[in-house]
Amino acid sequence: MTVDQVYTLPVQQGDNPAMITIGKQNTLNKYELLRSLARIAHANINIKGGNYFQDEIFKAIRDSEKHVNVTQEHPIPLRNPNKKRKHHHVDILVVDEDMVTAINSKGKSFNNTKSEDSELSEYEWYIAALKEQYPGKEVRYIILKDEYDAGDPRMNVYHYLNEKGVRVYNTEEYLYNRYDINFTDLERRRQERAVVECEKVFLEEGFDISKIYETAS
Repeated sequence: MTVDQVYTLPVQQGDNPAMITIGKQNTLNKYELLRSLARIAHANINIKGGNYFQDEIFKAIRDSEKHVNVTQEHPIPLRNPNKKRKHHHVDILVVDEDMVTAINSKGKSFNNTKSEDSELSEYEWYIAALKEQYPGKEVRYIILKDEYDAGDPRMNVYHYLNEKGVRVYNTEEYLYNRYDINFTDLERRRQERAVVECEKVFLEEGFDISKIYETAS
């Protein structure tokens, strides 16, 4: 099939099927366009958006001035000769006089590809490493899960961790109850940062942002 050739193919069964005309050049143009849109949106709204979400949580906890020290992406060495991984980065680490709290920030999405025991083993490994780094302090690892619901059966891995001592909290409730944080404002800032970054990349790659937004009007 050359660039100029087209094929007309049925997309339904029956006596009078709906037809679609496919040309190689047009098909590839549409495919590449949609792939570019998906790539840019996924990278900057979903992935970077999750990073911005963590950063906003970090700043909210840090700026509360309730703790001795609050850091982000804190590295801890992992000492296990049977495993290749040598370091773990804690999303948010909160250090107080007698307590160290490691926080894993999780967004709305989740997957259950890992088993409950596998996940628990990972967290216990991290806790042991933190205890070596902070001897004499109590160490705990908690998970802040956006829209966590203790009654949702789809979150069975989180429920299991919760039962085994790796406490899981609804992010919005945790921030409000402990730091009086307006979660709506935090989420708005995250979305604004993600949109700005996404628009920046669209412009860099030659897209007309106004045309993209026209489809939503």
